[in-house]
Amino acid sequence: MREIVYKNLTGSNKKKRDLCIKEVITRDDFMATIERRCLYFVREKVYIDDPANLDKLKVLKHTNDVWKKKHFHILRNHDSRTGEDKMICKVAGTFYAICGHYVFCIAFVHSFKIDFEAVTDGKKA
Repeated sequence: MREIVYKNLTGSNKKKRDLCIKEVITRDDFMATIERRCLYFVREKVYIDDPANLDKLKVLKHTNDVWKKKHFHILRNHDSRTGEDKMICKVAGTFYAICGHYVFCIAFVHSFKIDFEAVTDGKKA
């Protein structure tokens, strides 16, 4: 059996987007839960009079020194008693988008989580 849930979590903050896709797969002797999550938020918005003159981008570069480096983490856990395996991968960083006369600095966090669990008679072990 396969079940997919898609969520576009929106709130009152229009500068933030949270997208989540969760998939549950049940086979003979195991159940896998896979969750992909993408979180985006606008850190800065700069108006540029002339798109050919991008001197204002230097301001964005200096204010985002901490975020300009990409961060990548992997965490893996195995419980031999319950037969449960978990793996989480996370990537965080920033990118820039130009729309009309505006330059947006957008921070992101992408995560990928997998849980494997042993199943006996349709129930978790």
